[in-house]
Amino acid sequence: MARKYALLVVDMQERLRGMMEAMGIIPRVVKLVKHCHEMGVPVVFIQHHDVSGLGSNDPIVKGTEDWELLPEMQEVLDPEKDIRVQDKTKRDAFFKTKLEEELRSRGVNAVVVVGAMTNLCCETTARSAFCRDFDVVFLEDGNATMDAKYHEATLLNLGVGFAKIMTAAECENIFQ
Repeated sequence: MARKYALLVVDMQERLRGMMEAMGIIPRVVKLVKHCHEMGVPVVFIQHHDVSGLGSNDPIVKGTEDWELLPEMQEVLDPEKDIRVQDKTKRDAFFKTKLEEELRSRGVNAVVVVGAMTNLCCETTARSAFCRDFDVVFLEDGNATMDAKYHEATLLNLGVGFAKIMTAAECENIFQ
């Protein structure tokens, strides 16, 4: 069966800007979103917010500046075509959201995961996609977290049996 991809842009929100800038992922993700638009690949912008404060000493509150997508993401977001998942309250973008339904309705059977944080929401979403029978690509230079050792551990673990690990440049070629 041929793969039909979607790009999952996970939690590229103001609160997490510092780590994304430090790891240099923002320009790569912007370029990849533009490439996906050109190739007709669905793009999903996912935003996290905390409803209980549990699991976070510093929750992201929906509607605040911290919750907003980065301006760089807002500039490339196509409201006519792109999918918005703004109700993610756990590390898993599939948990109690309409993400799987949105992807299946478009015939998507493979996802590319980019965003923040590598070892939390991005990794959990990648594993969840795998368990839902999506093929998963995880970008080593398209995900960011607060510590390189967490980033490397995620790449090693996902690469063993959950996802194909690629660079953003390599990924552009899979949408042909």
